[in-house]
Amino acid sequence: MSDTVDDFRFMKEHRKQMRAVYGVPCPQCNIKQPKRQATILLPQQRCRVDGYRDPRAELTSEQHQAVANGKVAA
Repeated sequence: MSDTVDDFRFMKEHRKQMRAVYGVPCPQCNIKQPKRQATILLPQQRCRVDGYRDPRAELTSEQHQAVANGKVAA
């Protein structure tokens, strides 16, 4: 059971690092709901609030590995 918990902790930390490096605020959140904090989107991710999809190209596995290995500064 603890292996599963460790895996989920790693996934959560990895997602947090990815958003810090490659994330951008949703432009539609600021227009439709200006008082709300904008959703941070990764490339090709869809905003759950207003349906905007980030048009940037999807991240490569090398970019994922660079963040996982700590080679990209946040």
